[in-house]
Amino acid sequence: MKTLINPSQNALIEGLTRPKLEPLDLDPLILKVFSEVRRNGDKALNAWTLQFDGVTIQSLAVSENEFAEAEKLVSEELKTAIRTAARNIERFHRSQENREQEVETTPGVICWRKSVPVQTVGLYVPGGTAPLFSTVLMLGIPAKIAGNPVRYLCTPPDKQGKIHPAILVAAKIAGITLVYKVGGAQAIAAMSLGTETIPKADKLFGPGNQYVTAAKIYAQNLGIAIDLPAGPSEVLVASDGSISASFVAADLLAQAEHGADSHVVFLTDDESYLNSVLSEVERQLEKLPRNNIARTALKSSTAIVSKSENWPEIINYYAPEHVIVMGEYEEFLVDEITNAGSVFIGKNTAESFGDYASGTNHTLPTSGFARAFSGVSLDSFVKKISYQRVSDQGLLKLGQTVITMAEAENLQGHANAVKVRLEAGISGFQSPLNADSRDIKRFIRKDLRNMQPYSSARNEYEGISQVFLDANENPFDSPYNRYPDPKQRKLKKAISALKKIQVEQLFLGNGSDEVLDLILRLTTTPFQDSVAYLNPSYGMYSTLAKINGLRTREINLDERFGVSISEILLQAADSRVLILCNPNNPTGKVISKSGLLEIIQKFEGLVVIDEAYIDFCPEHSLADEVMNYSNLLVVQTLSKAYGMAGLRIGMAIAANEWIRALNRIKPPYNLSTQVQETAISQLKTIPWNTLKAEIIRERERLFDLLRSVPSVIEVFPSEANFILFRIQNASAVYNKLLENGVVVRDRSTQSNCSDTLRVSIGTQEENNKFIQLIQNA
Repeated sequence: MKTLINPSQNALIEGLTRPKLEPLDLDPLILKVFSEVRRNGDKALNAWTLQFDGVTIQSLAVSENEFAEAEKLVSEELKTAIRTAARNIERFHRSQENREQEVETTPGVICWRKSVPVQTVGLYVPGGTAPLFSTVLMLGIPAKIAGNPVRYLCTPPDKQGKIHPAILVAAKIAGITLVYKVGGAQAIAAMSLGTETIPKADKLFGPGNQYVTAAKIYAQNLGIAIDLPAGPSEVLVASDGSISASFVAADLLAQAEHGADSHVVFLTDDESYLNSVLSEVERQLEKLPRNNIARTALKSSTAIVSKSENWPEIINYYAPEHVIVMGEYEEFLVDEITNAGSVFIGKNTAESFGDYASGTNHTLPTSGFARAFSGVSLDSFVKKISYQRVSDQGLLKLGQTVITMAEAENLQGHANAVKVRLEAGISGFQSPLNADSRDIKRFIRKDLRNMQPYSSARNEYEGISQVFLDANENPFDSPYNRYPDPKQRKLKKAISALKKIQVEQLFLGNGSDEVLDLILRLTTTPFQDSVAYLNPSYGMYSTLAKINGLRTREINLDERFGVSISEILLQAADSRVLILCNPNNPTGKVISKSGLLEIIQKFEGLVVIDEAYIDFCPEHSLADEVMNYSNLLVVQTLSKAYGMAGLRIGMAIAANEWIRALNRIKPPYNLSTQVQETAISQLKTIPWNTLKAEIIRERERLFDLLRSVPSVIEVFPSEANFILFRIQNASAVYNKLLENGVVVRDRSTQSNCSDTLRVSIGTQEENNKFIQLIQNA
């Protein structure tokens, strides 16, 4: 190996130059092969096989008997190894399957993309000096998963006209039953053109020598797709002195034995370690069966000593097929490598694992093509077709945009194709001021739209029963031996009377957190959609978004905790769901009803209004608007004004179709019998309106008292049952309150909330104790 010690840039570039075999002028030969195969088909294949492989083939297709004979010739140990590798390769490549997802880019404009298998794929596995049955697995298994209707294998025969039995065993395991005894350029010509025996392929896969590579390039001119540019095998091993020199030497030789034109690079920061590795290479080389091939490859390979901070630049410049990183710098390097076919991390991860059995694909870009190409994957065997459907609503929403752009490009025909549809008029289009069930369905996750809910007999039964033998309950009488009413009929009736809404517009959950969680589950796709909300606001919005795998968009409030309607719409534009807490927590500030309606009318996603504190300012509620807007859900609770925080009862108020959809995905018994009965009793017996009025009076009194405290910098007006205020040394005041048994919330870490505390409105006695401590702080 050539050795470079802290080389200059020019020396490094020269040292990383890959060896080139004497180029052959193959164009005339390739043209001749293709021409003869086009004219003479199978006859031409037999002639070229005799010329290049020295054998006459009686039948191009491998027979069932030959498959059976191969099974007997391969040892059980090897067959077990092949099956183990196949299982891992299948597992890894199945993880790449893409689920079809609809995206509504504009209301009424649905787009999606579907993976469609390539009709016919031809796989090529070279013969040469080693039977590459592992490549059969690497190509055949993704093809099987992709579902290519026609998939077959071409590989050259040996001098007896046979295919290596391990190749046939691997083919059968990979689901390939069509194998043809033909190799070299003539095999590529047959797959590209088709013959009496071999089907014409739409795409070709597999490595090969210069002849095969030249033939694949020629095939591209005929409109045949190929997998990726192929070249000699290569590896770069980056390691510090903490790794055994024998490991590095073995990794270098494993690649060098592939062929005389293979290229290996060793990168380290320690010259003495480099010498140890080179000595170990010589020692191991003597015992290597293919040492003549490996020795030739090593003559044009390179060992480099350079500072570790230079390694990412060197690796990414070289863009190797394989990179092995070991030692102290491995995690650093993994984050910095951007050009590589496959990366092997850690002292135990020999490149051989990827070649055979880890599960990743070993058909990788070489010769620096890793700068722009990926290795073979499941996507290599499919086509991606995009689809779109525009409804009447979509035509109205997006039509003028298309017309404007088309006319700006002087493509009047494009514009006219939309104009004629708009001018024809829209029949039966539903106004957005109508919570139409068809419009609501577009917000619901596609895979949940027709989902059948869990259903119990108790859920389906409407009469009065005396014998319950359906739910495997304990039959002996006790207050709670029976499951609760899954439909919460009595409680919903009590709440609908309280809130003056229809029972059919009411969904109940185990607190508002469950309701919000179910809304996000129902309407968003994990790792694809985002949810927007104000900042600062209720902290669970962020938590629920993360639990559901959603990106978050925080809409920052200004120093007065305000934000314009236009800014909300701008910041939330790309989000699937917009959650607005109104009045907001922790500020107590409201967005006007007219402002909220403007947002709902202009926002293209779903708007969720969290009205946890709305009972202290009911004039701002949008509960009476839910039947007018398909994209509106209102969330309320009995925890605040109705004193039932310990019972955990939240609710969604929405159009009937929304309620049906939420009921389909909720747990069947999410509110216990005790909770339902207690809530009904509380609603009947406690004078909540009187108590709410008392809380509001106390809020105003406490507001005035706080403003009179010298250390209080500012008190923010509130429409809720709490007050946010800014005070000097808020952290110290908070701790003093705790020491005296008074618990408030320190909101100082939230956006624009430095030195702020939030105090809930307590009883008059509690408030007096609080204010006394604040005054003496």
